[in-house]
Amino acid sequence: PAFRKSGVGNIFIKNLDKDIDNEALHDTFSQFGMILSCKVATDATGQSKGYGFVHFETEEGANLAIEKVNGMQLADKVVYVGPFLKRLDRGASDSKFTNVFVKNLAEDVDDAALMKLAE
Repeated sequence: PAFRKSGVGNIFIKNLDKDIDNEALHDTFSQFGMILSCKVATDATGQSKGYGFVHFETEEGANLAIEKVNGMQLADKVVYVGPFLKRLDRGASDSKFTNVFVKNLAEDVDDAALMKLAE
């Protein structure tokens, strides 16, 4: 578990064709090294979400897979393959939301009344 959580050897694949399943993903990437786990993300109905993950035993296998498969066409789509980055490491922005959507206002509410309400 600690090795898996380290992220070493873990890659992310996006823009997968909906017909690519776990087995097809494994078959595609097994030529680059020993695979510890392989998963296509699916919704509640089992339909592919178009992305997946492959965890290699070694970082070298992962790097080779990135080098060889990134930008390649799998089924009918050109895929992106890159290192897996945890959500915290992806540079999540610290931006603050500045837009608010307000619905069900009475017809007589104008800009001034709305601004007063927001203060």
